[in-house]
Amino acid sequence: MTTFRAPLGLVLLLVVVAAVPVPITAIENVTGSPDVSVQSPDNAFVPGQEASLPVYVSNEGSLQSSGPAEYVARVTTARALTLQVRSGDTPIEVNTARYPVGNVPEGTTGPIPVSITVPEDTPPGTYRLPVRVRYSYAPKVEYGSGTDGPEYRYVDLARTLSLSVVVEDRPQFQVVNVSSTARVGSYGPLSMTVRNTGTEAARDATLQLSSPDDEVTFGTGAAKSEAYSGVWGPGENRTFQFRTRFAPDAQQREYPLRASVSYTDPDGIQRTSPPLTAGVTPREEVTFAVENLTSTLYVGEPGTISGSVRNTGPAPVDNAVLVYRSSNPNVVPVDTESALGRLGPGERSDFTFEVDVAADATATDRQLNLSVRYRDAQNNRQVSDELEPTVPVLPERDWLAVTPQNATFGIDTDNRLTVRVRNRENMTLSDVRARLETEPPFSSEARTAYVQRLDPGDTETLAFAVTVSEDAVPTRSSVSVNVTAERPDGKEIVLDSYVVPVTVVEETSASDTTLLAAGVLIVVLVLGVGWWWLNRR
Repeated sequence: MTTFRAPLGLVLLLVVVAAVPVPITAIENVTGSPDVSVQSPDNAFVPGQEASLPVYVSNEGSLQSSGPAEYVARVTTARALTLQVRSGDTPIEVNTARYPVGNVPEGTTGPIPVSITVPEDTPPGTYRLPVRVRYSYAPKVEYGSGTDGPEYRYVDLARTLSLSVVVEDRPQFQVVNVSSTARVGSYGPLSMTVRNTGTEAARDATLQLSSPDDEVTFGTGAAKSEAYSGVWGPGENRTFQFRTRFAPDAQQREYPLRASVSYTDPDGIQRTSPPLTAGVTPREEVTFAVENLTSTLYVGEPGTISGSVRNTGPAPVDNAVLVYRSSNPNVVPVDTESALGRLGPGERSDFTFEVDVAADATATDRQLNLSVRYRDAQNNRQVSDELEPTVPVLPERDWLAVTPQNATFGIDTDNRLTVRVRNRENMTLSDVRARLETEPPFSSEARTAYVQRLDPGDTETLAFAVTVSEDAVPTRSSVSVNVTAERPDGKEIVLDSYVVPVTVVEETSASDTTLLAAGVLIVVLVLGVGWWWLNRR
């Protein structure tokens, strides 16, 4: 009995199971959405600053029902996201338009650079900038054996978020005024006034000043200069003085200046302000002109260069000195400076330079290297541009015409050599001294001659003693006469060394018979005269 019931129970169970219908596989789905936010961790700025605000987009995702990872990513990703930061009701200016970010899955994307400007008059504080974001996403993905594949649709969403921007209390600086009395080609003071327009004091403040133009330098020719200020409170003006020079080829225009302030803030942090810009214009250059230039320069003698210097404007100068620097060793001024004194615009002052011209100098035109050294209205020492007039150096002058009068001598004789000298130049000579220079067979016991004055065109005769030795032979030779004199200006000059031709001939002597006959004749004449005188009485 028991054996029969067991199979029957199994059959009944199978019948019941077979009678229950098997359901079709259910459709499944994943639902969720992106959860987008924006942040900017580096959001502190100061008034008067133009900067880039780094913006990050975060997506935490929101999931209601989960499923395969690919479908979870589908519903939590913000697709084709765009972002636009706006000024809202804040004083901060946003310079970047709508920014295309792209797909933003779960996580963080960025930074996205957003250009902002914080105006100088922006009060310190925290400001919230509205951020408009737009994107699309699929809120639901259906999948399973009852579908042809995953099914989803996208929806568009626009949201307004916000970003915090902090405007800090800091020193801020603004150039109030720049002025300079420096002129083109000279040094002068430059004054710069700067105001702390910020809300905090700057400690250990130092102003650095430079110019991008190499025609503007500072101090002794440096490209930049610094000035110390110490503690600089909010709203305070500080005026800094610099020594500035404008190059000689600088133009009378406004030149750019760049400044910045290095300081320590109240937290002890070393900071540097944003660049400050300003401009400075040099004053018109003081110029000079050389006028009425005359010269008496001859090779081999001292001369003079004279003229006048005129201040051609636009400002008066004091303690002016004309400086002459020679570039030729054969033409050298005795004194290199000539005082001009005070010169107002249009005023002149005369100058004279005494110049030595060497005997081996070349007769040609010479360019002078002149400059005016002076003090300006601020008592600064200045030097003008080079003045380069030209003067002629004339050939050596042929002062005298020397002509021998008697220059034929016998062997073994003492003689008197006479020469006539004529002044050929248009200048009176005084203290004319001539010295005879001889070589064997000639010698002289009286070799000097002197003329007190020799006017232009005048002629004088000079005499010298000349001895011809017994060893001489008949010949044509010469002796030299060296002549010095004094000019009307008191300068002694060496006129020249003049060559005088001399002829030596045989000395002719009478015979003894001729001498005896001459002696007898003289005795007879004396006796005859005596006899006549006695008989007459």
